[in-house]
Amino acid sequence: MKLLIYSAADPAGVNIARHLEAILPFSTSEVGGMPARAHGDLFLVEFDSSLIDLDLRLDGVEWALCLSRHKSSSGKPCLTAHTPGNPGTTAEYGGRPSAVCISNPWLQSSLIRSMRKECDSRGVGLQVTVEATHHGPSDLDFPVTFVEIGSDEDSWRNATLGEIVASAVHRSLNNQQRGKVAIGVGGGHYSEKFTKLILDGDFDIGHIVPKYVLCEGFDPNIFRICKERTLGECKYLLVDWKGTPSEAKDCLRSSAPSLGADLIKV
Repeated sequence: MKLLIYSAADPAGVNIARHLEAILPFSTSEVGGMPARAHGDLFLVEFDSSLIDLDLRLDGVEWALCLSRHKSSSGKPCLTAHTPGNPGTTAEYGGRPSAVCISNPWLQSSLIRSMRKECDSRGVGLQVTVEATHHGPSDLDFPVTFVEIGSDEDSWRNATLGEIVASAVHRSLNNQQRGKVAIGVGGGHYSEKFTKLILDGDFDIGHIVPKYVLCEGFDPNIFRICKERTLGECKYLLVDWKGTPSEAKDCLRSSAPSLGADLIKV
């Protein structure tokens, strides 16, 4: 069972969901006692509350994809994907500190590639980027990915952007491409380096622990936590070396062998 989840209070989530319903023939169904729309093993589920506080306990879930909005002070239109969780020692927006959801690097990376292709094919010139791991939830029992439209009300309700994301989701549902699974460390919240590595196709990147988290003070076990909370066999730590503080570099050098992961400077 695969879940597509959105909040009725989120105009971007509703926008994407409505365009998915135009692409796929969903039928009335239910999942876990909740009303849903079904297409094979794919279930589209609407919630009333914010997804950062999602607490969903269901058996048999392969993965969940949250259709959501992205908000930033710049208001710049963009399309993003990321894994939820709090790799730092604070949790201001849902979840627990130093706790992350299970990442789905294949789906996350496929969404980035597919959104880029959809934008290029339509001549839509806006930023498509992977984001660092941030905000709740952090403790669900199945892999969770967020795909988002940013960054203001106009963009959230923009029909073209809703259609682009819905088409990218559809394209990613049956994605067979499998790159090398990796965790990203360092750099900014919107990492050009990690986005490029995803677009190049060699790596499927899940969790990203950014520089600002590492500078604020971090649990040295977070790299192990992120690796263990990654779907697939994660064998690589991709480190934005210039964008990683010295303390974190020392921690990575000492912990990489015990993690069974190759440290690659990017």
